[in-house]
Amino acid sequence: MRLCGFVGAFSIFLPTRPQQHCTSNGPHFSIALQRFVELHLIFKKKTKMGAVMALPTAAGGTHHILPAQAFELGPTTVAGGIPGFNVLNNVWYRDRTFFYLENEDAGEPVLSPDHLLTYSGSGSGTKGFERIQWEQSAATQHRRAEERSLGTKDTTILHGTTRESYRSCQQEQLCPTFSVTICGIYCYKWLYHMVAEALLGSLAVLSSVEPLPNDFALRAAAGDWASSTDRLAGGESEGLPDRLIVAWDQLWDARYGLPRTVAESVFGDDNLIEPDEWRDMSGDGWVYFERILLLDRSVSHRFNPLSQQWLKMALDAYQLAPSPDFFTPLRRALLSFYNIPSLTRPSPGMSVNFKRPKIVYVERQSTKRRFEAQVHEDLVKRLERLEKMGEAKVGLAVLEGMEKREQFKLFADADIILGIHGNGLTHELWMPSGGIMIEILPPGDFHYDYAPVSIALGHEHLIWQNDRLFPRDMWLPQNTGNGSLIHDGSSIPLDVDSLITMVEALVKSMTFSYH
Repeated sequence: MRLCGFVGAFSIFLPTRPQQHCTSNGPHFSIALQRFVELHLIFKKKTKMGAVMALPTAAGGTHHILPAQAFELGPTTVAGGIPGFNVLNNVWYRDRTFFYLENEDAGEPVLSPDHLLTYSGSGSGTKGFERIQWEQSAATQHRRAEERSLGTKDTTILHGTTRESYRSCQQEQLCPTFSVTICGIYCYKWLYHMVAEALLGSLAVLSSVEPLPNDFALRAAAGDWASSTDRLAGGESEGLPDRLIVAWDQLWDARYGLPRTVAESVFGDDNLIEPDEWRDMSGDGWVYFERILLLDRSVSHRFNPLSQQWLKMALDAYQLAPSPDFFTPLRRALLSFYNIPSLTRPSPGMSVNFKRPKIVYVERQSTKRRFEAQVHEDLVKRLERLEKMGEAKVGLAVLEGMEKREQFKLFADADIILGIHGNGLTHELWMPSGGIMIEILPPGDFHYDYAPVSIALGHEHLIWQNDRLFPRDMWLPQNTGNGSLIHDGSSIPLDVDSLITMVEALVKSMTFSYH
């Protein structure tokens, strides 16, 4: 067996740099790198039985002595995806290193390591990626016999599709040399970056990949260490990963607890594996992934054209989804966890309940990004008037004062979401596909954050600046624009009369009688 190794990692992390520029929307401030921290997320397709079990593997002090089952289960193959969102089958992991079993005779395309990952040179995170030539030969059989004679250790088997994502992010850390939006204070602790980018992008990619066959090769090769009940048919059809592993970043859920809330409600507490548990699981033994999605933010920014153009990591991934329905399983899973009905819109642009459309206004008056007090008061009064006249239902979302279940419930039957640019608009994820999002920005400022999420989910996205719509043909030329306007603490200008005139027209267009 020929061994070919090189350093890398299936991960999102940042290499050490002496000085770089990094922003959430473009290069407008600089931060000195102090240390590297990696967020490692692993997702796996659901099975109805426990998916972790022990099997005999070879002992030995070198990574190059793979478990005998590595040769029985077959070589690593590329199932699909794009740079930064690659999907691989049959991948092995041990001691912060991934192993790619390459079969030259199969004519399988081999991805460049640069398209897979950015490697970590620090003391934490995944440190390496090694290619090993997989051969069905007498030499391989001989090596397999030698490995079996070395003794056993525990190996963790993760059946099904695993999505693995790495994210390096610290306030003091730098971006890589290329100019992209991947660091600063905006990490996976925000609902937008964790769910609307990482999860939404990954599910879009997985929806474009052929499902794994039910006759998993493990059964044929397993012998006495796996049975047919270890993997049941039907898990793939649920459309969701089964396990989330946050391997390296202790701060992944530091903002309002919403990323954890989503992860626990969708995957369950037992299937949310955090850094300490992941280190215990992977420290000494082998981990096998039947299928894994490797999410690397920096790789996506380097090689995907839309990510480069708009400075957003998941835009190219969204394009792979065959329809907005790809996110429905996650939406249903979260709402079901909280016993909230999961509704379906009769058709795009129509009210969910066929009658009065529901408007949710996301209020930000307790933050620095807000309207003048009188403007806010006038807007609320005009929206309440629509409700009193029987034209619409109106919900006021003061998210910082709401329980998480109440937040999800408020948006689960929404038809129109209205609010100033900010993380609260990420709750459009729970609005039934085909709704309308109205994002308010100051004139001269534009950020392509929530618009692509709306498009991926099947919503119509409108940008409102003071007294008019901001046309789509200006989105790219004005991308980020004067990005400081939304962050400088000044009040957001709004002509309430003009906005309400448009809202009234949208409300009328969404009713069943209008159609």
